[in-house]
Amino acid sequence: METTGGFDKIASIYDRLARIVFGKSIQQAQVYFLDHVPSQSKVLILGGGSGWLLQHLLELKPDCEVYYIEASEKMLELSKAKVNQSSRVHFIHGTENNIPSNVQFDVAITHFYLDLFTDALLNVSLEKIQTTLKSNSIWLATDFINGKRVWQGVLLSVMYLFFRVTCGIESSKLPDWNQQLQRMGLFKVKSKFFFREFIEATVYKIK
Repeated sequence: METTGGFDKIASIYDRLARIVFGKSIQQAQVYFLDHVPSQSKVLILGGGSGWLLQHLLELKPDCEVYYIEASEKMLELSKAKVNQSSRVHFIHGTENNIPSNVQFDVAITHFYLDLFTDALLNVSLEKIQTTLKSNSIWLATDFINGKRVWQGVLLSVMYLFFRVTCGIESSKLPDWNQQLQRMGLFKVKSKFFFREFIEATVYKIK
């Protein structure tokens, strides 16, 4: 996925939109397994949005070093304002293509990030992330899943149409990110469902 400022258009209202549609489920899912982040670890956050998750992580794990990569410059500005330019956070404007090559991470966090990719591009992007992770590291991934209920398919179609029009994303349907992670040899340690099993929070382990 190329760096894009598409989400700049809705950066200031993104969190409010999510609450209108999903209530507290989006935030609850993202923080549910955050306590699994080891102390003193190097953490990679991709697509962190407005920075509220970063703020929560730093309060929970104050001795972590975080590399915070976000494609939207406005989202990045909002994130910087929330943590007062902490020396423990490295802010990077970009995507998985801009992960520093000289850093190996203990934790990767991709919350509502993998749904932005087409099936063809997802595997390539996941491999780029995996190469930056240490052995026995963990990968926290939270995202929508393809459920069996009709309303879930309808809501997904509406969301993808909205983000294609407003933000210019390429994808038009949800990739099977769980399957892709498992094909790469990762194994799911824990899982928790939210919003009537439409959102799944996971903990994956790197062998």
